[in-house]
Amino acid sequence: MRQSDTVYLLDSSIYIFQAWFGIPDRFQDAHGRPVNAVYGYLKTLLAQLQALNPVYMLAAFDESLFSGFRHTLYQPYKANRALPDDDLARQLHLCRALTQLIGVHCVGDEVYEADDWLALGAQTARLSGLRSIVLTRDKDLAQLITPGDLWWDWSADIQRDHPALQAHWQVRPEQIADLLALTGDSADNIPGVPGVGDKSARALVQHFHDLENLYANLEAVREMNVRGANRLYTALLDTEEDAFLFRELIRLHPPPHALPLNNLRFNAASPDTLLAYLDAQGLGAAFHNLVKRHYA
Repeated sequence: MRQSDTVYLLDSSIYIFQAWFGIPDRFQDAHGRPVNAVYGYLKTLLAQLQALNPVYMLAAFDESLFSGFRHTLYQPYKANRALPDDDLARQLHLCRALTQLIGVHCVGDEVYEADDWLALGAQTARLSGLRSIVLTRDKDLAQLITPGDLWWDWSADIQRDHPALQAHWQVRPEQIADLLALTGDSADNIPGVPGVGDKSARALVQHFHDLENLYANLEAVREMNVRGANRLYTALLDTEEDAFLFRELIRLHPPPHALPLNNLRFNAASPDTLLAYLDAQGLGAAFHNLVKRHYA
């Protein structure tokens, strides 16, 4: 049954990197170059399409490392990461080309991250009265989930709706950016507020709801029924500017572009079209078998 009430939002880069690290580079093209990431990603994508049978789907790719607007706001942002080497960069390009050819609308640029583009896709879904299902392993994308939506770690088969995410995080999905602004996010090299740990940050967000209310009523932290309330108050002094900056980095920012729902309609390619492209790229029998099994 086709799910015309749902927009599937695919965090493609997550699954490309998962394949890059998880599959041996014995998969090579006709020139002897590794294509393990392409193979693993294509296998996952075809499995998703077969299982989900989408009417609407958007695939987002990360192409903004060290060039995005967040790096302009805060130079150390993601400084703990390295640019893809030539082998991985080539495979990322191939994955996007294959995804587009298969019939999934692809987005990504040098300014906005994949998460931001998926936020734009979720916005399109909401404006069209449809729900979103986000296919990802990225915790930051939990921010997109509103009642009726779903966050789905496809590889681990973990699905969390809005209530489940709230139970997991102990704050509402829309408060995750406030929480991480205080605790920091080591994956993105965001330090957070020194002296504020996970438990304290959750207590603060639960009590004050957001950073605006917290910093407008900082003295009230002393009166909270938490251990070390005075110490927590002292830790928060003079940190407002940093906390708001960190939240800006963590929040999702839909690009200011039009993304009509019709653009997200899945238009399945013929197997012959895919097989011809695989041949042109020097991708051999293992890739052919994936495609043939999908269309069997």
